[in-house]
Order: sequence, then structure tokens, then C-alpha cells
Amino acid sequence: MTGPTPGIDPHQHQFTVGIVDPNGVEITHETFPNSAEGFTSAIDLLTTHRVGMVGVEGSASWGAHVAIALVAAGFDAREVPAQRSAAQRRSRRLDKTDVVDSIAVARALLAEPSLGPVQALEVYDPLVAKIEAVLEHRRALVATRTLLLHHVADQIAKLPTEIRDQLDAKGKIESRLRRLETIDPTVVSTMAGEYRLSWLLPLIDQDRQARREIRRLERLIDEMLDEHGTTLRDEAGIGPIAAATLVCEVGDPFRFARESKFARWCGTGAVALSSGEGDNEPVNHRLDFRGNRRINSVLYIASVTQQRDRQDAQAYIDRKTTQGKTRREARRAHKRHLANRVIRRMWKDEKARTAPATVAA
Repeated sequence: MTGPTPGIDPHQHQFTVGIVDPNGVEITHETFPNSAEGFTSAIDLLTTHRVGMVGVEGSASWGAHVAIALVAAGFDAREVPAQRSAAQRRSRRLDKTDVVDSIAVARALLAEPSLGPVQALEVYDPLVAKIEAVLEHRRALVATRTLLLHHVADQIAKLPTEIRDQLDAKGKIESRLRRLETIDPTVVSTMAGEYRLSWLLPLIDQDRQARREIRRLERLIDEMLDEHGTTLRDEAGIGPIAAATLVCEVGDPFRFARESKFARWCGTGAVALSSGEGDNEPVNHRLDFRGNRRINSVLYIASVTQQRDRQDAQAYIDRKTTQGKTRREARRAHKRHLANRVIRRMWKDEKARTAPATVAA
């Protein structure tokens, strides 16, 4: 990078822009309010210094709106992981302030200009941004319901014996909760038992309502995926929720130039753990425990499902084990194989979506 490099450290109410020269020396810094007025002023500052690539830390949280504004203004905004900027700060034994953090973000981007772009879904595709909003709504409902059912299981275990003897302890927690409707409350002999039962009974309808809402959101996601035109659901082991997760987390699939870039991003590529080979290829590898863990989880579930239901997947994993790999290494190899298929499918879908607009233009 030959020109100035800026870095942005966002917070709830303001964000700080720090700019360094090609040698990493600070040029200037300035703090702006995290609002439309602040975005305009920051863009004027970046335009004055003729910058092209901008590093943003936390573009998925407090930096989301400033990242959207930068992409809409034509800047090449890149996501700088917090650990990268922290490493820049610790290597110089600097204090932790907004100014130091913004300069550290800029230096981290200067040291690694190949960092991935920010996820500005509102600029990329409004439909994908809506899918992400519905997906996050469903995710919040599922997490809330799961936490509630854990508390319900604990309280059912503390009910008096005369109630527990009438309940079947087998089955899921929601099944045991619904069985409380058949209990005669007059048989409760303790005050604590009466209160626990009066607290648990209204949760039956609350849980049913939560399940209905989750299913409604899942149907809505399925409809929006039909409108989007993705073919990810045609891949065995990838349902509507997994497909929506892929679409939202990946965004523009063409930001990955090669399959290996996508595999590295989602943690399915092997990490070399070898030495003494000289110019030859590394001999030993290990699993990558970093990367996007949501996409890694989607690919893991798809791999397990395909191994169970598809003969080609079973043959692939068996062939890897006969080559001397452990079951875990064979699973990692199959996940990498699925990652290649997924990103190729997403490239093809994106070309099909943009082709009508290109022809019309």
C-alpha cells in the first residue's frame, strides 16, 4: 500500500479515525459522533487524505453503520479482527485508548491488506439484510426458549413427590412441562410446591406460543430464500436455516477469489504443523480452530448428515481413513470438500442473480 491507511475504532456514541502513512507513522486522528453527521465528516476527512482502503474494527456491532456508509461512499472497507489490532498495540506496549486503537487498526490493515471486506449487507442486497434480521430474530427466540426450558427442568425436579410420581420423567423437557396440565393441584402438600406449580403452568402456553413464532419465522425464511434464488438447499444436509446462515454470513460470494480463501475463512482448511521439509510441501497438518464458527458448524452438520444418508460421502470418509487419517481428520477433509461445493454453488447462484440485471443494462 503506497498511500495513507486509515483505521476506525467504533463505539456506541462515537468512533475514532486514525490515519498512518505507508511506514505506519501516525498522520492524524479525529473523533466523530456515531451518527449520519459523523459519517459525512469522516468521509470528508478520508477523501481529503485520498485513501482507498479503510480498516474497521467491529463492523458487525457498533461499527456496522459506519461500515455501511463507507461502502456506500465507494471506499474499500476491510474488517480488522480485534486480536490483530490488539497485537499491534501490545507489540509496542502502548496504552489502550480510542486513538491508540484506531492507529493500531490502521497498522494492522497496513501489515495485512488482504483482510476480508466488511459485511455491509444493506448495500450488497436489501433482501439478504432482511433475511439476516429474521434469522437473528429466530436465533434470539430459540436461545430464550432454551434457557427457559433449562430452568423448567430444574423446577420440575424440585416439585413435591406426590406430583413427580404422576409425571413421566422420560422425553423432552417441553413434554414433561405439558404433562403438568394433567396434574391435580389439590394434591400438593407444600407451600413451595404450590408456588412452583402455579409458576410453571402458565409457561405451557408461553412455550407453545414461542414454538409457533419460531416456526412462522422459519417459513418466512424459506419464502425469502425462494425469492433470493439460492440453490443451497439442494445440497444434502443444508436446510433453510443453514442456507440462510450461509447467505448472510458470506454476503457477496465473489469476495472469495478461490475455494482455498473460503475454506480458510470458515476454518475448514488444514493448518500446516510441520518443519524440516525445506521447499517441499508440509507433511503434517492440524485442524483450524479459528475462522467463522457458524459456517464451520453448518458444514459439520452437513457432513454428518451426508455420511449417514449418502453413499458417496461414506465412501469419501472411508477412503480417507484407509489412507491413514483419523476419523477426525477424515471429517475435516470432508468438510473442506463440502466447503468447495458450497462456494462454487454460491458463485453460480450469484451469476444467475446478476445476469438479468447485466443484460438489462
